[in-house]
Amino acid sequence: MQDKASDYYENGEMASSVSKYEAMKKKGISGYFDVEEIENVVNYYINNHQINRAQEACDSGLSMHPGSSELKLKNAQLNVGQGKPTEALRWLRSANELQNSNYEYLLTYGMSMILLGKFKEADKSFKKAINLCAEDEREDALLNIGEAIENSGNYSVTIKYYKSGAAKFPKNEEFLFRLGFCYDKEQEFEKSIFYYEKYLDKNPFSENVWYNVGIIYNKLENYKKAIEAYDYAIALDSGHFDAVFNKANALANDEKFEEAINVYQEYISNYDNSLTAKYYIGECYLQLKDIDKALQYFDKIIDEKPDFSEAYYGKAMVYEEQKDFDKAIECYIKAIELDDLNSDAWFSLGNNYIRLEQTEKAVDAFKNAVLSNKYDTEAWIAGAEVYHKKGELEKAIELINTALESLPENFELLFTLAAYKLKAGKMIDGIETFKKAYDMNADNFSIVLDIFPEAEKIEEIVNIINK
Repeated sequence: MQDKASDYYENGEMASSVSKYEAMKKKGISGYFDVEEIENVVNYYINNHQINRAQEACDSGLSMHPGSSELKLKNAQLNVGQGKPTEALRWLRSANELQNSNYEYLLTYGMSMILLGKFKEADKSFKKAINLCAEDEREDALLNIGEAIENSGNYSVTIKYYKSGAAKFPKNEEFLFRLGFCYDKEQEFEKSIFYYEKYLDKNPFSENVWYNVGIIYNKLENYKKAIEAYDYAIALDSGHFDAVFNKANALANDEKFEEAINVYQEYISNYDNSLTAKYYIGECYLQLKDIDKALQYFDKIIDEKPDFSEAYYGKAMVYEEQKDFDKAIECYIKAIELDDLNSDAWFSLGNNYIRLEQTEKAVDAFKNAVLSNKYDTEAWIAGAEVYHKKGELEKAIELINTALESLPENFELLFTLAAYKLKAGKMIDGIETFKKAYDMNADNFSIVLDIFPEAEKIEEIVNIINK
C-alpha cells in the first residue's frame, strides 16, 4: 500500500523530512510540517516496521492539519495494520470525500471489511480500487489485495485476485506461487500442482517450491512423484532436511521400507537426533517383520525419553504381531497414561480387549477414542459393533446416533444405523435411513448386508437399489 522508502530517498524528500522530525523530537521542541512532509515521516516509519512511531508522527501531523484527508487516510491505514478495523472506518468516514476517487482509500476500506469478515463488501471495494489505480500500480494492488484476503483465510476469494494477476502479469511468478498455495489450502491438489509446476517452468531452481510439490503429491498418495520432487529440492539444497525427512516418509508410505530406513538414518546423522524419525524406523522394521530390530528401536527411544508415548504404542504393535495381547494392552495403557488424547491408542486398546473377550473394557476404550477424536468413524462403528454382538441393539443405535451429531453426512455411519434399525425391526426408520445413505453413496450399500443380510429380501430396500 505504501511507496518504498528508497523511492523517497532518491530525491531526498524523505531523508530531509525524517531528519528534521527526529531532530525536533530529540530537542523536545515542536515545529511546523506541511502535510507532505509528515506523510514522508509516517511512511518512513511504516517501511521500517516502527508502527508506534508512525502513529505518533501521524497524530502530530493531525494536530497541525486536523482537516487533512490525506493524514486521516494514513491514520486509517495505520489502524488497519494494527488490526483495528472499527477505528480505521471512523477515520475513513471523516475523509469520505476520497471514497470515489482515491485508490488507497478504497483499498483501506476493503481491508477493514476483511478484518470484520465482510467479504462481499471488501470485494466491491477492491474492484473499485483496481479500476482506479494506475496501470503501473495494478500488479502490486492485486498482490496486496490477494495477500490481505489470504491472511483472513478466505482462499476461494483470494484465488480470484491471484488468477487475475497471473493473467494480466504473466511474468510475475509470485501469482503462480500464491495460487499453488491457496489451492492446496482449498484441498484442490491437482490445481495446486498445476500452478506450482507453472511456477517451476519459469523458475526451476526453487527448492522450496519443489518441496511444496512433494507435499501435495504425498497428499494425493502419488508417492513416486512426491519422492522425485523431494529429490529435486535436496539436489538444489543439500541442507533441506525437511525434504529429507519427508522423502523418508514418502518411501515408507510407498512400502519401500528399507530405503526409508536409510533416509531416516541419513536425516538423524546429518541433522537431528529425532525420536520421531527413530520411531518411524521402528515402524519400518515392524512392516518388514523384523520384530527384534523394531523392538530394539522402540526400547532405545524409551531409554532416551521415558515419556515418549509413541514408543510404547510401537511396542504394543510389536506385541500384537506376536499375538501377546496382554503385553500389547500394557503398552497401550502406558501410551495413554502419557497421552490420554491418543485416539489411535484407545482404538487399538479396544481391539485388544475384544480379542480377550473383555467387551465392557472394549466399549469403554472405543468411547474414549471418540472423546479424543469425535470424527473417528472407525471407533464409533467398532463401539457400536460390540453392543451389536452382545445383542444390545438399542445401545448400538444410540451410539451411532451420537456419532451422527458430529458426522451427520457420513454414509458409513448412516448405512450402519440403517442395518441396526432394520435388524431391530424398526422398518420405516431403517428404510428411510438406508435411502438417505444410498443417495449419498450408492456404491457402499453392502455395509447394510454385511450386518443384516436379510435386508436384501426387504422389498423397499430392493426397490431403492434397483431404481
